[in-house]
Amino acid sequence: MGKVGTMEYRITLEQANRQTARYILWPVLLLAAAVFIARLSHWDFSFWTQAHAWGLGPWLLRYVMWLLIFVAVLLAGVFVHEGLHGVAIVLLARGGWRSLEFGFDRKTLSPFAHSRVPLRAWQMTVVCLAPLVGLGLLPAVAAVMGGSVFVYALSVIFIVASGGDMLYVGMLARYAKGRDWVRDLPDAVGFSLEGSGKEKEKE
Repeated sequence: MGKVGTMEYRITLEQANRQTARYILWPVLLLAAAVFIARLSHWDFSFWTQAHAWGLGPWLLRYVMWLLIFVAVLLAGVFVHEGLHGVAIVLLARGGWRSLEFGFDRKTLSPFAHSRVPLRAWQMTVVCLAPLVGLGLLPAVAAVMGGSVFVYALSVIFIVASGGDMLYVGMLARYAKGRDWVRDLPDAVGFSLEGSGKEKEKE
């Protein structure tokens, strides 16, 4: 992570992926495993017992279909993730929809949502955390309460997929104050510091 010039803070998308693997992936997996084991008696494992009642062939056919659904949800989740960023930008940015831009990074083969206008640091934090909460934390809580292994596995994957957003929030916490104006960088994980809340009062 580096500081470019005097007011810009960024890491590349490739660096974000490496840091996510190093600092976020394993802690999340260990915590998820601990929660899974702690709630072991509450999970719904009926899909295993159904193999005896249905026979192996029909059982495998059904769960191959579930596996395909799982993969489809993961792929859709990539776009929903950016959509949640976009919804937060529309709700918080000056100009609403006019402030929102979607793009596609060819190096990482991933879509992204970007705010064309500066946001307060606290607003950018909300934008960053929207997918983590909407696709990760809330479904994880629901899965733990309801005993759904399927939803729990998806939620853990989506939490890890929010690793870059968590790194972004860490940068905001380190380099910007809540009411500072920050401008998102479309080609990296980071922002330029546009001015403090006192220096640049805009609404």
